[in-house]
Amino acid sequence: MKNTLKGSLAALAAAILLLGGAGSLAYWNDAENVPGASISSGRLDLGTADCGAGWVLDGGAAYTTQKIVPGDTLTKTCTIDLVATGTHLGADLALTPATWSGSTALSSELVAAANFKVNGASRSHVTSADDTGSAEIEATISVIFLAPLSTNASQNLSATLQALAITATQTHDG
Repeated sequence: MKNTLKGSLAALAAAILLLGGAGSLAYWNDAENVPGASISSGRLDLGTADCGAGWVLDGGAAYTTQKIVPGDTLTKTCTIDLVATGTHLGADLALTPATWSGSTALSSELVAAANFKVNGASRSHVTSADDTGSAEIEATISVIFLAPLSTNASQNLSATLQALAITATQTHDG
């Protein structure tokens, strides 16, 4: 027991010396300032969509009150200005999923999709470097009545398409 007590006292004395001496031991040191910088962020902004006239049925006549059938496609073309400024800035273009007021067998067989042209070239990704900070987006939006998946339940129904949104989601193109 004597050895245990002696060992404990020695460990305690060593700890007190270490703690007490921590502030008194000095080393040379130096510090240098690093200059600050003015930092500015870029911008990603889709302008207001200009969609002109209404929807078109199967690339022909304007869609008004015609009854669509499986295999039909309604399209609308919109132009949107995009501002994309910033080093390494990119953006993926997309169309949000369609939403319908009320769910019916018809609305479940209609699918919305979009194809994009950026400054005349077919693509769905833009970069500030490629498009010099701004671009004209042409979005061709289609609502397709899926022929192979259609059922008799979708006959003689109506569906009201809610507003669709075209999105530009920032990516880091470095």
